[in-house]
Amino acid sequence: MSSASLFQGVRKKIDYAIATGEATGVAVAVIQGGRIVWEEGFGWADREAGLNVTPHTPFSMASITKPFTTTTLMTLVAAGRLSLDGSANEFLARSKIFCENGNPAAATVRMLGAHVSGLPGMYEPYEAAESSLIPSPDVLLKDYGRLAYPPGSVYEYSNLGYAALNAIALSLTQIEFGALMRDRVLLPLGLKDSFFGSDAKRVPSGALPYDPLGRALPHYRTSTPASGELYASAHDLAQFLLFNLGHHVGHGAPILGRQEIAELHRPVFRGPSGIATTFGWFQGHTVSGVPFFFKSGGDPGVANRMCFVPSKDLACVVVTNQSNATPLAYGVCDEVMQSGLRDWIQPVEDCGFPATPMVDAARFAGQWYGSLQNDEVDVPIHLQLQSAQAATLAIGNQSAEPLERISAEGEALTGLTNGYIASPDVLRTGARSLEIKLLRKDNELVGRVFAVSGDPNVKNARLPYVLNLRKR
Repeated sequence: MSSASLFQGVRKKIDYAIATGEATGVAVAVIQGGRIVWEEGFGWADREAGLNVTPHTPFSMASITKPFTTTTLMTLVAAGRLSLDGSANEFLARSKIFCENGNPAAATVRMLGAHVSGLPGMYEPYEAAESSLIPSPDVLLKDYGRLAYPPGSVYEYSNLGYAALNAIALSLTQIEFGALMRDRVLLPLGLKDSFFGSDAKRVPSGALPYDPLGRALPHYRTSTPASGELYASAHDLAQFLLFNLGHHVGHGAPILGRQEIAELHRPVFRGPSGIATTFGWFQGHTVSGVPFFFKSGGDPGVANRMCFVPSKDLACVVVTNQSNATPLAYGVCDEVMQSGLRDWIQPVEDCGFPATPMVDAARFAGQWYGSLQNDEVDVPIHLQLQSAQAATLAIGNQSAEPLERISAEGEALTGLTNGYIASPDVLRTGARSLEIKLLRKDNELVGRVFAVSGDPNVKNARLPYVLNLRKR
């Protein structure tokens, strides 16, 4: 029986999704016993041009770029040029991580890759006509490199952390990150279909992104390329997973030894659900306690998932080029993994606390005054909280706006409001919806507010501003 026929149910699911518009193009690769046992493409890489998907079609990886980025940094560790547990600021030649919300020296390189450095999240895309606006990693850190939380205290998925890793690599090598990844990881591992988004000549060979209605989206880049601008095929991702499973991939000497690969997989921060972050990956466990690793990628026109189980030599890759294909990508990956591991459960890529009703608002009650900073902005802010149902937030001299949907995420208070932050990036993006997350730190509230705009399926921005408030 052929390998494809073993996964006939999965194939039918993918064909149906393409036929009904749930997906445009899909590629799958499966590893069992140290080799690729099935790889196949479905649907369209470019429907208008009639180009089919194959196992070698490059897809945008979005956040699946991150394990490749940390692997690139690990080659610098292996060369003795970088320490994972050294302060990130020791290796940043220009812009540094800063802010009184935590000790910047305590933010390590490892924490940056595991989303627990204290830097907040961030996302901003740029189409071709906006390419001149893309900041360098050093400029981005200058504008947004403030700590929202004390390092190591809070999980927050942070593309900014990967911008800092980019800046560190640039400080150590003076090589643009895409070229560094190519030379240290992609070429040595023989990943011929893979390239970075800065490679303008090769980007047109990648699968076009599509929105939920099946309309092609323009190519875009982001403010944090090391967090999400790799293109790779399902075949190349499978090769990369073989490398992570400890098999020799490519030609010549291995780029990392077993100890360095183990460091990539070592848990750094474990959340309440048991999911842990590592230096680039997430770790989960099956029902019976078998550890596995996984990473997803999602951007406009991108929905990807890959998982691997070292002890079973089992892995699966699913890549798609449509915004709303996440359920398909996750479902196919789960079905494949469960075929080889009966107690597999779908992992959730989140180490944070779930949002729950705020039952202890008293510890946040009162009048709080402080500042909102980032992106050339330093303005006063006033939070008034009487209860979980009665709170307002005022920015600068603007009128106070109601703070709604107040919830608890572990020890943090979260809520939604609206307002205008007079920064260059907010002015350009029109980001007026505000998402707040605050922690009580002694007599202060520390945290961030995201200014959000756009449609996450098409084009959107999430800009972080750091908050520090004291009670009066």
